[in-house]
Amino acid sequence: MIWKLKPIYILVGTLLLLFLADKIFLIPEVRDRFMQPGGMVYYRHRLHQLDLYSRAMDQLSKEKSNVSQVVVLGDSRSFGIGTAMAETGGKKDVHIWNFAGPQAVPAYHLYLTQRILSSEKRPDAVIIGLSPDAMGRNAGIFASPVLNFGVDTDFIHQYESMIPDRDLDTYKESRRFALVGMQFSLRTLVKRIKGSMSNKDPFEKIRPFLAGRTLTETEKARLLNLNEASTENLSIYNFYTSPQIQILDQLGGAQYAWFGFMNDQELKEETDRLVSLYLDSFVVSEEQMFYFEETLKLLKKANVPVIVFWPRVNPYLRQVYEKEPKISFLWTRAQRLAQMYGAKTVDLNHTEQTNCQHYYDASHLSIDCYPAISAYLLDQLGF
Repeated sequence: MIWKLKPIYILVGTLLLLFLADKIFLIPEVRDRFMQPGGMVYYRHRLHQLDLYSRAMDQLSKEKSNVSQVVVLGDSRSFGIGTAMAETGGKKDVHIWNFAGPQAVPAYHLYLTQRILSSEKRPDAVIIGLSPDAMGRNAGIFASPVLNFGVDTDFIHQYESMIPDRDLDTYKESRRFALVGMQFSLRTLVKRIKGSMSNKDPFEKIRPFLAGRTLTETEKARLLNLNEASTENLSIYNFYTSPQIQILDQLGGAQYAWFGFMNDQELKEETDRLVSLYLDSFVVSEEQMFYFEETLKLLKKANVPVIVFWPRVNPYLRQVYEKEPKISFLWTRAQRLAQMYGAKTVDLNHTEQTNCQHYYDASHLSIDCYPAISAYLLDQLGF
């Protein structure tokens, strides 16, 4: 009888070992050495950048500086707002800390604001990008990536009553099955193993641009990081060696990779897919409106100037926004809230200075639009 039960013991033991092995991926040190592509990289970097920001601001509180410190909050449509873009647009005495996160929602802005305002020195201004996609209750992006990668358990416990049950359940599931919750990609693992075994010249892709130029060691390091950040290899898994993290550090959290633009037909087709994913049956998330107001309230109390912008989107997506009353009224509500707390607002779709027509894809502008956008937003803030 005991012999007959042995296979059951083996099966149960194996399942238990797998369960315990999976839980290893909940340990921060393990997750830092097995970062998956996409959102996990950005959200981990923002946690790291909070420390960089805090140290820099503490140092600035002890010395005088003519450089204004500006924080950017938003989703991926705010990625291109950075110091280099501001300088290109003619703004020389501004340092921008970009804390935008992919598919970030106002709850994440509140989490960051709480952390940012804990520093002794306040930022000189905050720029908030507010996309309607992030304000939809049915989009599912509050649970992942935001709860999954962006905030800590203290924040979740503090605001648990303002987290929809569906999002909270999805978050708990990401902890119950940790490897799945990390959005593990076997395909990426294979590609990175192959990339690490390759003996290709690390400058192969960019060597044509180096002809006739003499580079400093710093310039070489930056170009090497740029190249490696777009090349799959095992170093990208490790937060401490990842060239993707190093590039984000060098750019103050901004991301300048989206060059070029789609043709009209591709743009229309991809916009249709985007609408079907995030905007069909749109329902305004009152929870996100709450987080948005709490963010404005904190910044008002800290006497930090704020501008809230509605990102510029392609004409096909703009038509969808304008035809859906819930979305068009959403911006009206956001403007009213901002006005209540002394924040400025601007719709980049209706300003001549930001009338750039280069759309990298259905969701994003090409990076060549961002010098004008960065300069315009800073102008509105008085810089």
